[in-house]
Amino acid sequence: MSPPRAKVGDTVRITVQGFQNEVFPEPLFTWTRVGGRLLDGSTEREGKELVLERVPAELNGSMYRCTAQNPLGSTDTHTRLIVFENPSMMKNTQNPNNGASQMDMLGLTWAGLVLTVTVELT
Repeated sequence: MSPPRAKVGDTVRITVQGFQNEVFPEPLFTWTRVGGRLLDGSTEREGKELVLERVPAELNGSMYRCTAQNPLGSTDTHTRLIVFENPSMMKNTQNPNNGASQMDMLGLTWAGLVLTVTVELT
């Protein structure tokens, strides 16, 4: 199964999976964008899921960090977002290099922590 592709204008959900009843106390999850602010302008977001609505092309290549922390310690993982042009949003423009050769890297497995990505087509 190939990873999903995020196109300009899509909604992307990056979700932490794992840690269900495996770690006590349950960790607090914090999301940040490496080298910049999140799409809504904030510096961080808490929760098991990071939602990026109507992703712009400018987010292509952005790296996101998820940090899991509890009183016993902390650890983090990263994932890179690849954003492709959305042909349905383009008007009277053609791009000979439509990004088909670019690699999708929207999921990452790390030490029992899985980040899954759901792309909602708009």
